[in-house]
Amino acid sequence: MCGRVSISEQTSIAKELHLKLADDLARPGNINVPPTLELPVFTDEKPSELQYLSWTLIPFWAKEKPKFSTFNARIENLKESGSWKHLLGKKHCVVITDGFYEWKKLDEKVKKKQAYLIRMKGMRFTLMAGLWDTWIDKNTGELINSCTIITKPANKEMKFLHDRMPCLLNLDDANVWVNAKFSLDERFAALERLKDDLLEMNFVTKVGDIDEYKYLFDQ
Repeated sequence: MCGRVSISEQTSIAKELHLKLADDLARPGNINVPPTLELPVFTDEKPSELQYLSWTLIPFWAKEKPKFSTFNARIENLKESGSWKHLLGKKHCVVITDGFYEWKKLDEKVKKKQAYLIRMKGMRFTLMAGLWDTWIDKNTGELINSCTIITKPANKEMKFLHDRMPCLLNLDDANVWVNAKFSLDERFAALERLKDDLLEMNFVTKVGDIDEYKYLFDQ
């Protein structure tokens, strides 16, 4: 799964990836972003624009916000699940992070855990494939653009931490994922292209409360 990520502030993302800002709101970085907060993305609808979507997808047909988890979507279920299949080939996005967190269990009772920040080697940002949708609350008229991060079985590097991982993309494959000129099969192939030996894993030291982390990178 992918349940916590780190993101940079918006101007550095836009400059590095040559994206236009969708609005003039100030969005600082956040080293510990949980589901329901906003994530920076570019989408198939506006591939040259930096947007921010709520991280927990609400399907357009939902009568209310889902009571079950929709911040991750298993790649094995995308073509069958009613939550995801209507988005395939139509509403793809790429989530822009500085990395994601997983916790290694250090004892059988899971009372002790070591956090790791996981990033793509040799890349300024760790890009993840996602899906997005637009939902309107019929009671209030509120419009919410939201997204989910697609996950797949862990590669050999990740297995010591977790059995799942995000579908990570290099920049070329990220552009394939959001480009409707490619067939759906070609776009799915982009999700499977990266295999092993692509990750950097760094210990994270907890500072006070769980929402206050800082990185300790091995030199």
